[in-house]
Amino acid sequence: MKRPTAPHRINYHEPDGSGLEDWDPINPDDLISGTPVQRGYLCDEIEDTGYIAGVWDCTAQVDHLSPYGVDEFMYLLDGTVIMGMPDGSEVTVNAGEAFVIPKGLNCQWKQPGYVRKIFMILDEPHNKPETASGANPSLERVTVPALNGPKVSEGDVCATRTDFVNATGTMSVSVSDHAATTSAARTAPANEVICVLEGALSLEHEGQTLTFAKGESVYLPKGCVTGWQTQAGTRLITSSYVG
Repeated sequence: MKRPTAPHRINYHEPDGSGLEDWDPINPDDLISGTPVQRGYLCDEIEDTGYIAGVWDCTAQVDHLSPYGVDEFMYLLDGTVIMGMPDGSEVTVNAGEAFVIPKGLNCQWKQPGYVRKIFMILDEPHNKPETASGANPSLERVTVPALNGPKVSEGDVCATRTDFVNATGTMSVSVSDHAATTSAARTAPANEVICVLEGALSLEHEGQTLTFAKGESVYLPKGCVTGWQTQAGTRLITSSYVG
């Protein structure tokens, strides 16, 4: 696909007016139950690094407990996902919540019904450090960032909390709180999926302004130059890939 160079509004339903595209069936050998039908579209793709970002939906399925094959950030738009862990515990994620699964984590995907999500996936090769559990706990768990509740920090123009960093440091997920600000042009330091949780974000690019309200999302390719404006009380969750 042709890589984007400008801010891209993520359309959750039909990016080109024709609906999400049918994707290849999931291998039945990977499943315990379900005959899932999956669809989606890509905002961006870098084949050399196994990087993709976009929107996906799928019907019910349960797969086997196994090492997760990629680093993946997900923001659920519809449905519920239950992640089973080797010790029998479960992590439940509902619509309006986000979660991140690190590559290599032994877990089980349980999807009782229809799910629609925004995602960022990275499938670059890496070996998890032996000290990962101490140095980077987010490699040893399903991370569910806290999206509600107190601000990351009171009184700051922008305050950020990083909840996930992958084993190579090339992908991260953070939650940020913003005051009412207008900033000079900013060059995107990474490929970014940005979901607006509260408030509003406006981006100015080449004389045009795009505004994203609560519940909307934008894709920013690395190197894209935009002016930023935020309302007071704006909260964002951002998944970034620096490649």
